[in-house]
Amino acid sequence: MPYIVPLVDMSVLQKILTLMILKSAPQDLPYSPQLAVQLAVAYIFSGIIVLRTTLNPDDMFTGLLLGFIVQYVFTFLVLRAVNKAARFVQTFSAIVAVGILFNLISWPVFAVLTSESITTTLQSYMSMAFLLIISWEVLVKAHIFKHALDMKMFSAVVVSFSLFFISIVLSQLFFPVEGV
Repeated sequence: MPYIVPLVDMSVLQKILTLMILKSAPQDLPYSPQLAVQLAVAYIFSGIIVLRTTLNPDDMFTGLLLGFIVQYVFTFLVLRAVNKAARFVQTFSAIVAVGILFNLISWPVFAVLTSESITTTLQSYMSMAFLLIISWEVLVKAHIFKHALDMKMFSAVVVSFSLFFISIVLSQLFFPVEGV
């Protein structure tokens, strides 16, 4: 029977999961450009799953690529601005790893929200769930930036919100919501 190489070993998966509850930091992940590439590919695939329910197929790949590039460039520039570019591989690995998990967590919420037969009450609950997921993601990424940039949590939240808002603004520029 052929041996299948797992995307990440259990200790790395455990560290990624503990990142989600703010118990580990990006420096706890191995310094591995190969892991960063594997996680980036998995991030793209997880994005395809989620965006398939929200964007038309023509915009899906461009939307994924835009989101990926924004996170990559933002993380690189912020680390470089504070002379911590050597931390890029682990920080970016952490950002995309938690991005994968948040994509998968938000998938059912997106699926319900885009349903044609959704009731107003269910839409309200799913919108609240989506807001909670976004808030959790901003907090987890702030935690990652806090450790990567050696800063206080308040400043890291500002950095994380900056990444979030830049992503939203660029997304709206390239994929404006019609009828709004």
